[in-house]
Amino acid sequence: MIPIAREVRIVLIAIGVILAYLHYKLGLQSVWAFWLVYFLLLFIFRDFSRKVPSKPLAIVSPVDGKVTQIEEAYDPYMQRVAKCIHLRQATLGEFNVHSPIEGNVQNLWVISPTEPTYEQLAIHIQTDEKDDAVVAANLKSIFRHATCSVSTGGRVGQGQRCGFMAFACNLVIYLPTSAHIAIKPGQSVRAGSDKLAEFVHESRS
Repeated sequence: MIPIAREVRIVLIAIGVILAYLHYKLGLQSVWAFWLVYFLLLFIFRDFSRKVPSKPLAIVSPVDGKVTQIEEAYDPYMQRVAKCIHLRQATLGEFNVHSPIEGNVQNLWVISPTEPTYEQLAIHIQTDEKDDAVVAANLKSIFRHATCSVSTGGRVGQGQRCGFMAFACNLVIYLPTSAHIAIKPGQSVRAGSDKLAEFVHESRS
């Protein structure tokens, strides 16, 4: 059985029960197309565990997707210049959101501070070494939806599942300018597993 994201699990189970009843009453010839769609939904909303790299300073990808741009720009959440990694979420999922770093949730935003008319979800996490990362997702399309399973003051682990987001959202990860970027535009990444960047700390004598 394919592991299913908990946010849609009950709905998909209910749909499966209804399809099984219709299959019993009407026969396969009447519902086979609906079964195909149903199995496609099971694939899209799959929920597999990820292997987190054993690098404490690493920033891992929050979603499955592709790197579209890397730049240095203004971070409106932390009000600083930051290195920005732009990601495009994979169209066919999986749609789980994973924490890019281990640390404490400092803040959550539900709208963008620069475009308040657009729906936006952003989360600010700070490591024990006081490194800050902000993940912001643009949800302005009616076909996009996100939920967050962490709250301000809570703690998350590197690569830990912390939410759900669909479909094909655009994300920006804001990092300190000292961070070392480990990927390139056009590269595909897996949530919770693939390293995007790494915090750099000056050595102390």
